[in-house]
Amino acid sequence: MRVLVTGAGGLVAGQVIPALEKRHELRLTDLADGDLADADFARQVADGVDAILHLAANPNPDASWDDLAGPNMRAVTNVLDAAGARRVVLASSVHVMGQYRAGPVEPDWPPSPCCRYGAAKAFAEAAGRMHSHRYGGAVICLRLGATVPKPPAKQALPAWLAPDDLGQLVLLALEAPVRFEVCHGVSANTSSVWSTRNNLGYTPTCDSEPYRDQTPDVDGWGPCPSYEEATR
Repeated sequence: MRVLVTGAGGLVAGQVIPALEKRHELRLTDLADGDLADADFARQVADGVDAILHLAANPNPDASWDDLAGPNMRAVTNVLDAAGARRVVLASSVHVMGQYRAGPVEPDWPPSPCCRYGAAKAFAEAAGRMHSHRYGGAVICLRLGATVPKPPAKQALPAWLAPDDLGQLVLLALEAPVRFEVCHGVSANTSSVWSTRNNLGYTPTCDSEPYRDQTPDVDGWGPCPSYEEATR
């Protein structure tokens, strides 16, 4: 399969590309090549591929609406329009469900974002659901957690997504015979509050717990605080 990978210079892409290139022919693009908020560029870069893995985004949970509008919303709608009936795998985020603090948080619960970034990702999921319903393409939304080689902070342990689990998840999202799906992209963490129930066949195998004693507390890796929490 010929797969376009957007955001190819980012941290997530760097972890998943080695698994993808063993099974698929990849076309890589990043912001230096052009802006996906430009519909013409999105159509151009998507020409001739069979599927799109859309990882490009502004990943800052504290970003303003102005900073999110292009990379996290307009780029998504342009990629969906460019894809037509072809498969799209969208990188969403656990921030879509960030107001839920007790689990297991199920993927089919109503979105409850904790920040503008999470709300923009909820918009992307809604746009993907509409696109699949209206235009027939498969759209798989992956609510990625802390997608780094090893947990950077104790606050990230519940939502860690190990590279091996990331590779499994993305390959299934590209290949599974599913029309629309939202899946929590986290590993099988002992402390997880995220349900990984899904129709893709994703079965995470890694656990962040062995890192607990060697991982520091670091502000900024936990859930986005509510107004009450931030003003205590």
